[in-house]
Amino acid sequence: MQFQKKSGYFLFSFTPKPVFRKSRGLPAKLYGVLVAAVIGFSGLYPASAQAQTVRFFNGQNGLSDASLNIFAQNSEGFLYIGNKTGLYVSSGGEFTRVDKPDGLPFRHTAAIAAGTDGSILIAADKELWLKTRSGFEKMPFQYDGRISLAAYGMDFIVLSGEGPARNGGIWRLFRHQEAKPAFTPLVKDHTDSQISSRNPLNAEVLSVMVSQEKTVWIGCGTALCRYRDGGVDKFDERQGVPREVWHALVICQDGALIARSDRKLVIIAANGGVHVEEIPYEIPDYFRKNPSEIFMLRMADGSLMTPGHNSLVGRSSAGHWDEMDWPSGYSPQMISSAFIDREYGVWLDSPGRGPVRIAGFPFWKSFLPGNDISPMHVSDVRHDVAGNLWIAAENGLFEYAASSSGRDAAHLLKHLELENISSLIRTGDGALWTAEKGKGLIRIDPVSGQVRKLPSPEQVTGALQLDSGGRIWVGTVAGLIRIDDPLRYASHLPTVFALQNHRINALCFDQFGRLLVLTDSVLFQETAAENVFDPKVDLDSFDIGEGNAMAVTMSNDIWVLGTKGNIRKILLPEDGSPVVSMLEGGPKSGGFTTIFRDSRGWVWLGGSHGLDVSTPNGWSHFDLTNGLVSSHILQGAINEDDDGSLWFGTESGLSHLREPGSLPVLPDLHTGFLSARLDNVDLLGKESFWPDGDRKLSLQFVAPTFTGNREIKYRYQLMGIDTAATETSANFVNYANIKDEKIIFQVQALDLLNYRAASSAVLSVRSAGLKVSGFKGDWWVVFLLLSLGLISAVSYRRIRALRQKNFEAAVRGRTRMMEEMQTQLLHQSRVDGLTGLLNRRSVLDELDELVAAISSNDLVAVALIDIDHFKTINDTLGHQGGDYVLEQYGQRLRQSAGSTAICGRYGGEELIVVFTSISSTEALLSQVTRLHEHLREPMIYGASEVVATCSVGLAIIVPGDTASKLIGRADRALYRGKKRGRNCIILAE
Repeated sequence: MQFQKKSGYFLFSFTPKPVFRKSRGLPAKLYGVLVAAVIGFSGLYPASAQAQTVRFFNGQNGLSDASLNIFAQNSEGFLYIGNKTGLYVSSGGEFTRVDKPDGLPFRHTAAIAAGTDGSILIAADKELWLKTRSGFEKMPFQYDGRISLAAYGMDFIVLSGEGPARNGGIWRLFRHQEAKPAFTPLVKDHTDSQISSRNPLNAEVLSVMVSQEKTVWIGCGTALCRYRDGGVDKFDERQGVPREVWHALVICQDGALIARSDRKLVIIAANGGVHVEEIPYEIPDYFRKNPSEIFMLRMADGSLMTPGHNSLVGRSSAGHWDEMDWPSGYSPQMISSAFIDREYGVWLDSPGRGPVRIAGFPFWKSFLPGNDISPMHVSDVRHDVAGNLWIAAENGLFEYAASSSGRDAAHLLKHLELENISSLIRTGDGALWTAEKGKGLIRIDPVSGQVRKLPSPEQVTGALQLDSGGRIWVGTVAGLIRIDDPLRYASHLPTVFALQNHRINALCFDQFGRLLVLTDSVLFQETAAENVFDPKVDLDSFDIGEGNAMAVTMSNDIWVLGTKGNIRKILLPEDGSPVVSMLEGGPKSGGFTTIFRDSRGWVWLGGSHGLDVSTPNGWSHFDLTNGLVSSHILQGAINEDDDGSLWFGTESGLSHLREPGSLPVLPDLHTGFLSARLDNVDLLGKESFWPDGDRKLSLQFVAPTFTGNREIKYRYQLMGIDTAATETSANFVNYANIKDEKIIFQVQALDLLNYRAASSAVLSVRSAGLKVSGFKGDWWVVFLLLSLGLISAVSYRRIRALRQKNFEAAVRGRTRMMEEMQTQLLHQSRVDGLTGLLNRRSVLDELDELVAAISSNDLVAVALIDIDHFKTINDTLGHQGGDYVLEQYGQRLRQSAGSTAICGRYGGEELIVVFTSISSTEALLSQVTRLHEHLREPMIYGASEVVATCSVGLAIIVPGDTASKLIGRADRALYRGKKRGRNCIILAE
């Protein structure tokens, strides 16, 4: 494999040692990722189980140099790498070298820092360069020796040499919108003081620094100093910080500091508490010679990665250290620098090898059984009471030994050669039950090892559920079976008792404990009567094929998956017709094979393209390129373990997500211009004049992302030329005949995999050239003289009018203030202060005027919305929690009701929406249904997830209706909805 030629994605393999040193810390499989990366450097691939995705960039000129690669990423997502050959930038694909304005490279790059506004500060060739959207600017700063850079909001902190104590300095680079960037000492002493400086930043040798928002931590001598709000706090032996020279610092999200020296780690909590521990590994010789290059990374799960022994060591969030395990026959590879990008990819660099990016680290783990017989097409995973791991697969049932280290077990204890095993459950006596499709159930006693088969009078389908009463529900091809007492011995399964002659494909319980049964074509719901199931939805008319899987969300929506791979959402009101809709804001294409809801309420969809998960933060996507062992998820192969971790069966093995709650949210996506040229004129630069005649416009744009960057599309429009927006997968566009003196171009990136849209980028430029008839050659000189004459002529009149204008301006200013006060008072009299919606009086006034002016062909509708069980919300969360729910409802109404709707607070927990510009009753019902779904989506209040449903009474205007009658009919419909059980939409008669 010639990966040296270009960058790409590869899966590398390794064989872990059978016995692990130290039982805690970063998992061995995670360490295997790093092993795989380094083995890949040498082109050696020992065959075994697959590791996580590794992407190499060392085939590009300059990046494989023997010098240290330094990383930084700006707020727009562009990743910069600097070394002695130059400065390189990538927006998610290949790296390109960027040079100084004179065309020379940034050689001997010593440090890079990224600001919060997309700017980058570069230290190279003993010079400082600032890059902003307008280009590179050389700073009036020279340094000699070591230099460190850190962002400080829009400003930067520069540590030159070893600080003021050694003829260096620590400076703040002030940046203002109108003024030139300026350097000033970070902390100033009083010039009239006769006492020598006691400020440790001036008196001590400074070794390292790191910043977060407006806080800067600095290694000062053998202490640690915190600069904040213009003051300096020193942490030394008096606070419990040992006397060490500190080489690497990390600031946690809660404001705590983690620092390391050669052999110690110290944690300073946000409240000032200090914790110290020994690092149980020696650093490699490389860092003994270059101590300033010692690094430390903090992962999103709280673990640390830092150099130790021959390569890297890790510390778990619980405080356990572990060393990377290397395959037999290979020596460890020294890693000289590391970086985490904003999409949580880990970049590693080794001198002479170049950078690599590892995806899925540290969240995804691969289950790597160490036996010749391995599970194939896994359908379920479960731990028994002893902690052993059981896996149901197409080729049998597997038991693996429990591991005291908490890692995935790798020692096979038992293999039961069975066929088509699925759906592992555990009953109260600790026994495991599984379904053997086409035959019956199997009961395994983990203690005694006894395996007992219970044949079924009808072929089982694999649908298996355990209810809160301990009963087992079994689906067959001819109906439903129930085992009322699984603890009692039985030689076979009972006969079908309900839904005879129906094939049962899936079973699950809704939020109220009622059993839902999915057959090929009908969704049934358990009724209050014993053994009676009510047919609720006929699936044939919804283009999903035969129903084969389902899940119930926290808001009691039922997501049904059919054999065509499509998903439908179903709402079953207590009284009324079911409401069926498509997913909003998430995956729209088919190809799904399985659906699962975990204990957090997250809904997972798996298919041939990977995983999609719906969380309170929105949708996220995972596939082969960012952590999964394979992008093909098998049918029914998503399962949650007792500890809350998740298992995913793929065509290439098992992927394990140990801490789903720590999955990071994808950062906002930005669209930016790479180039914009009109013939030879650079529209992104300072030039804005272009000649007459037809001109060629060439635009190139990008959305920087290393996650799914191959699935980015762009929607663009050139105003005055394009009649509508165009979507394309290309990141460039050309126009041949541009004649206008003004160009307005807008482009927006769309992340198809993660169902998110980037911020738009707009290019708006106007020609600075003016046409002057009758002048040729140096016409601009004549124009300048005329302009100067005109300015002189009007100057005298302007001076005379100055005093009068000042007086008039003062009068206008006072008048404007009075008008603004009146506007604010009017706004306050019309708007409800809590929800931000119109108040009752204002809505009624608007509705009165609307009804009075309506024609016979116009449609107007009123929806009264009442938040269900609002008193319970107030009693549970307090009145502040109730206010929060009302605020969220107001915000969601403004977002989703439509630009022509009039939204208001009718009173208490009751809201009102007046719909105008209605094309049909069907369109109105569809719009109200979408709005209803949005309103009852979960919301986060403090540490709690709140599901506040609502009832809607909807009335459409009929001849003879007044505003009062229209609202009255909506109110009566709302009352009927409450009587039917709430959480529904009722259309007035």
